[in-house]
Amino acid sequence: MALSYIAKKGFFDNVDHGKLLKQMWTMGIQDKNLLCIISAMLKAEIEGIGIPSKGVPQGGLCSPLFSNVVLNELDWWISDQWESYETSYPYKRNEGKIRAIRRGSKLKECYIIRYCDDFKIMCPTRDVAERMFVAAKLWLKERLNLEISPEKSKITNLRKKSSEFLGFKIKAVVKGRKRVANSNIKPSAVVKIIAKGKDLIKKIQKNSADKNVSLYNSYVLGT
Repeated sequence: MALSYIAKKGFFDNVDHGKLLKQMWTMGIQDKNLLCIISAMLKAEIEGIGIPSKGVPQGGLCSPLFSNVVLNELDWWISDQWESYETSYPYKRNEGKIRAIRRGSKLKECYIIRYCDDFKIMCPTRDVAERMFVAAKLWLKERLNLEISPEKSKITNLRKKSSEFLGFKIKAVVKGRKRVANSNIKPSAVVKIIAKGKDLIKKIQKNSADKNVSLYNSYVLGT
């Protein structure tokens, strides 16, 4: 299983304002007063820089939502390449549809996993991954006017190497007669988790109030 990992170059700094507002309108957000407020938010003056012509405020509460609106088209474009591809025959089970497409088409088998502006495209072979890598790169540039980060974007064979995503290391390992995803927290994240746990323990040592104990228990449970 090959994996095409693509990260956008300065995504939050390069979002096209006009494109974002048009996407919102197309999605059904057609309250003109609301769109005017969002437009004003996007064009709010930044101290030392001035009025931005593109991009969304980094760290803003709405920025993750804006990224989902912008990249919603990408999700569906990749999905339509394979996962939600419409066939003339109405298959009752998705497994039958997939087997038929594999046998009778030259479509690129792929699945997208995205969180905010980071995403991975899962492909069965390196050849498919390489084609999807180029196709996604061109689509982002031509459709959304976004460029990928050469340093962070790459193709990884998950059978041989692990790949990091959202603080986890993922690798395809053999289990019985098939391969399954094996995920672990990446080492740098483990260090941060332990450090925060120690800080919570110190609070309990200084003051064993129920509040501090509950915070620690909640943290351990969440982790």
